[in-house]
Amino acid sequence: MPSIVSRRSASTGLPTPRELSALTGDRDRVIDLIRIMSLAVVVAGHSIMLTVEATDDSIHLGNTLGDVPALQPATWLLQVLPLFFFAGAAAATRGWTSRGDGATPTAGQWLVARTQRLMRPVFWYLGAVAAVYAVLSGTGATVAADVVARLGVQLLWFLGAYLLVLAVVPFLQRLRSVGGVLAALAVCWGSTAIVDAVRLTDGPAALGYLNFLAVWTIPAVLGVAYAKKILRPGLAVLAAAGALAADLVLVTWGPYEVSLVTVPGQHLSNISPPSLLLAGHAIVLCAGAIAVRRFLAVVADRPRVWWWVVLGNRGAMTLYLWHLPVLAAIIGLCAAAGIDRGDVGAASFPMIVGAQTVLLLAGMVPVVAILSPLENRSLPWWDEPVARRSGPVRNAALLTALAGLGVAVLMLARGGLTGDGVWWLIMGLACATCSRCLAVPAGRPTAAPGLPGDDASLQVSAPR
Repeated sequence: MPSIVSRRSASTGLPTPRELSALTGDRDRVIDLIRIMSLAVVVAGHSIMLTVEATDDSIHLGNTLGDVPALQPATWLLQVLPLFFFAGAAAATRGWTSRGDGATPTAGQWLVARTQRLMRPVFWYLGAVAAVYAVLSGTGATVAADVVARLGVQLLWFLGAYLLVLAVVPFLQRLRSVGGVLAALAVCWGSTAIVDAVRLTDGPAALGYLNFLAVWTIPAVLGVAYAKKILRPGLAVLAAAGALAADLVLVTWGPYEVSLVTVPGQHLSNISPPSLLLAGHAIVLCAGAIAVRRFLAVVADRPRVWWWVVLGNRGAMTLYLWHLPVLAAIIGLCAAAGIDRGDVGAASFPMIVGAQTVLLLAGMVPVVAILSPLENRSLPWWDEPVARRSGPVRNAALLTALAGLGVAVLMLARGGLTGDGVWWLIMGLACATCSRCLAVPAGRPTAAPGLPGDDASLQVSAPR
């Protein structure tokens, strides 16, 4: 049967809300709603926080939260990336458990199939950023080139952390009880506390990178619990309330600062690397999502809401990757017209930022519409189907290569496209190539049918 994108209304070229609602079957709409809404909040938050001051020989990027500390508590509402990890793990679990007995893939092959879909738009994006950087460097625009080299790949840290967490998701499928979920949360939260205690008492700062896995596994644990219906809403409310109380204690009497995003002058970032405060925040958000699932389901069941959710999810990675370049273009054009957002104290600043944020959200609609085909179109060789299972040695090698890819992407985001960042880029490409070469192709006699697309965007087909 044809996919939904081949059945389009004559007036818009897209399926109508009711057509789309009828074609999407028994998908968990709440997960798709949470995913796209969390990304929309991230996009808006980046626009609200960014300040830019440009002179003839420099471009200074600042943060509204650093200039106006009173706004920092708002990050407890705006820092919603844990919900994306939650949604990803829940969607992956639904795909994993829907296969039935005897059809479970090996973790390595499963992760390759997920990585194929996740990395496809990243390859296009990195190619574009590298090309812009090369042109700017070659024409002597070194200041702009430096900004592109740093800011152009900065947000890829999320993808690196997400790949590491996806590697853990197959092992989280063993969770089957409330006790198991609470134990997993306790291990992640407790290990984060130990790492923070060590690095806050003159321990090695690099130890904090262990928290990228420990903290971001927390929303994955709760995503699995959601998909398997392990946690009831009442218990989820208690978990969220307990985590919120713990976070308030950590901020009031502990060493943690209130901002859940990095701001200039912080002695301890809560996001890079993730801290115990962010671990608690992840529990608050994800347990809270479980608690209000029924309300979210009512919202997502509205045909017009679902229409936007479906189209947004088909370009979710495009939205995330390209919103900063679009924001930079908006700020640059406004600056050329004499509209400056560098002075936080100016009376016009809130109005300028608000207008540019609305313009960004509106502008991303056509950008996603234009670029999302790159996200949904298979790449030669890279997207060839992979088998469901492989042997234990190959499985371990695949997991190692893909974990290496996650680490390389994290470090690339930290270093940019210059200096050590170039070597991390090379390592990442090598790990991606290695994993693709190691994966058992679906055409071999021992292979079962290929794995489905992904958990990072919405792929839907007409009923069969």
